[in-house]
Amino acid sequence: MAGFFPKETVKNTAEVVGISNLKDEVALALAHDVEYRLYEIIQEATKFMRHSKRTKLTGDDINHALRVRNVEPLYGFNVPISYKFERLSTNTMDLYYLEDDELDFESLIDAPLPKVPQDVIFTAHWLAVEGVQPLIPHNPTIKGPVKTKITKNIASTHENLESNITEVNGTIEMTNPSTIQSISQEHQRYYDSIVNAVFSLESNDILRNQAFSSLSVDTGINKLLPHFTKLICEKVVENIRNLEVLDYLMNMTKSLLSNETVYLDPHLHQLIPAILTCLVSKRLGLRSTEDHWSLREFAAKIIADIIKRYGPAYHTLKPRITKTLIRALLDPNKSFSTQYGAIVGLSALGPEIIKILMLPNIKTYGAFIRTQTESGDAVARGEAERCLQAVMDALDKLVEDLSLGKMPRPKNLSQQRVVNLREKLTEKLGNLFTEKIYERFQDEDLIHDIFNSFGGEQ
Repeated sequence: MAGFFPKETVKNTAEVVGISNLKDEVALALAHDVEYRLYEIIQEATKFMRHSKRTKLTGDDINHALRVRNVEPLYGFNVPISYKFERLSTNTMDLYYLEDDELDFESLIDAPLPKVPQDVIFTAHWLAVEGVQPLIPHNPTIKGPVKTKITKNIASTHENLESNITEVNGTIEMTNPSTIQSISQEHQRYYDSIVNAVFSLESNDILRNQAFSSLSVDTGINKLLPHFTKLICEKVVENIRNLEVLDYLMNMTKSLLSNETVYLDPHLHQLIPAILTCLVSKRLGLRSTEDHWSLREFAAKIIADIIKRYGPAYHTLKPRITKTLIRALLDPNKSFSTQYGAIVGLSALGPEIIKILMLPNIKTYGAFIRTQTESGDAVARGEAERCLQAVMDALDKLVEDLSLGKMPRPKNLSQQRVVNLREKLTEKLGNLFTEKIYERFQDEDLIHDIFNSFGGEQ
């Protein structure tokens, strides 16, 4: 049975690809197979044509059929218009050609010249900045932004907190104010539920813990980070006399820092001043008898976590924070509460900071503490004792890190060496802390190792 696909076409194609002397039987078999495949593709393409409610087959229909058959589509034949072929009969075969449109020669001559095309130019623009699309003509417009009570007040808190950032600003190179984007209704409801659970008078510890837990693990709160950051910064300033609210805010900050799926880098320049406020502020709470010491210790741990996580990426972060803390510690005009925050903050940064920054200044600070404990009132003496205890806890941490208990030490120091050790330790650390070290450790050999670890020689 003869088909419409001639075997001569198969032979011609074979010669093009380098196969000569193709047998007629093979060419005929291939022609029948090609004809079958064409029927199959056309039948499949017809289904797409009918589903599209058309009566004319297009190149897109053929390509859809080829994709269904797992065949690579034909490129370059998807045109919006259909070409009209004209038939030309010859002695040997029929030829088909595209009929060209007739053009009026006079109209072409009289037509004005086209405009000179402009030179090719290239421009650059930001598609997104920190995940937020800038509102510029080059970018697609955001359709239907949700107007919420958050987006009504999007003034940057960078300017409001400038006075608090002066000593730590610049630790991160990208200290531009964060761009705040319109948020969806789902994000708005989530934000409201977190705020109500944490700060509402009708809330309880169970709801607050659930809110903190959600902030620490939720993967979809990146768009809310500017709003949570702004909330924390503003409420720290507003509630500087409310320890309970400050504790909630530090827990919220801790939860955000614990969330490994969020990108907090652009907001650190706002969070760090708020945390330092809770660490070294002169007065927290309404009365000095309130337990603001625990809040300062918690803030110190948060600062240590920030430096541990972001310090390797931002090399000036740790030096600037330690500079702020050491200034607060050595300033005699600062209150004991501020100095206590500086001590626990430096201590939380690790034994190396204690050894490099605290020990060289411990003698001067010990003399200041002794003066205050002898001449101050009862409240001042109590605060000075806390600062003294904080310094001793820092020394404990340093001794523990050095594993001095496992180091080989000289046994049975002579009486003369014991006297010399105490004199040299007093010369290095002062009378107050020398006495405290002897009271705490009560081991001449261990004290000898402590002295050597501080850079002394015996």
